[in-house]
Amino acid sequence: MRFSSLVAGGFLAAASGLTSAAVWAQDSLQGLEAVGKPYDGLMGFQPAVTEVARDQQWLDNALLIMCVLIVALVTVLLAIVALRYNQRANPKPATFTHNSLLEVGWTLIPIVILVFIGAFSLPILFKEQEIPTADLTIKAIGHQWYWSYEYPDDGIAFDSFLVDGSTKVDALGPDQPMGTPEINDATAQMKLKALGYAPDEFLLATDTAVVIPVNKVVVVQVTGPSRRLPVAAGITYRRSG
Repeated sequence: MRFSSLVAGGFLAAASGLTSAAVWAQDSLQGLEAVGKPYDGLMGFQPAVTEVARDQQWLDNALLIMCVLIVALVTVLLAIVALRYNQRANPKPATFTHNSLLEVGWTLIPIVILVFIGAFSLPILFKEQEIPTADLTIKAIGHQWYWSYEYPDDGIAFDSFLVDGSTKVDALGPDQPMGTPEINDATAQMKLKALGYAPDEFLLATDTAVVIPVNKVVVVQVTGPSRRLPVAAGITYRRSG
């Protein structure tokens, strides 16, 4: 299930407040900037914060350009063969069966391309395997329809569910209206507003936010109770001004 992260300064200095961090987070969503939230008509990655993320995005863009060039080259060669060596343009075909130079070329060129890709991708892959020393460790457990979070060093654990009309919001009291799950109706919008979310954050908002510190190393251990990970998972990052 989709979840949101609230980035709040001074978290580590106030470790005693972690017991009420989830409640405090939901009360503090108003006015914070949403980072990486999807918008209609746009595409691309979320803003990169770390060197590893920047390297990954650069490698993805480089490989995309390389794939486009290879497809363009193959398309041009196919067009040349189709136009130059069809029966109408070339009624008398050649009698040779192979070309050694051409065969060596189309064997070596893919090898060179793979070596070139490996020269850039392997260092980034090795860099991804380096787990930094964490100032804060969070264990995120992906269930089929929701996420669970644990702060192992602080003994905190909670579940995070999608906010819709069927979500119970404590601030609205015991007599709050209940709507249809996963339907963006007036009831869902009312509950989004009560929890501090914008109207367009439906299907991204959760009833309990994750609190992490700014300018600290946060290691997130992503796992699941089974091999099947959640189908609908997304992140909206929020940070304080």
